[in-house]
Amino acid sequence: MGKVMVSNEKVNKTTEVAKKEENKAEAEGTREVTFKCKFCGESKPIGEMRVLTTFFPPLIACRDCEREMQ
Repeated sequence: MGKVMVSNEKVNKTTEVAKKEENKAEAEGTREVTFKCKFCGESKPIGEMRVLTTFFPPLIACRDCEREMQ
């Protein structure tokens, strides 16, 4: 049986592409996940969203709307 030979050029191109993708992701930075509240219509980060279990089915609202509903 013969051995499979992989050229160094192909390996180098693969690592270059991986490095470019990593650099692109770092340059863009991390994006914050946001949701739009169904009640006030404002886009808020996921940390400010609350599950209102007093309703069935449970509703998702922002922290401010949750306070107003209680």
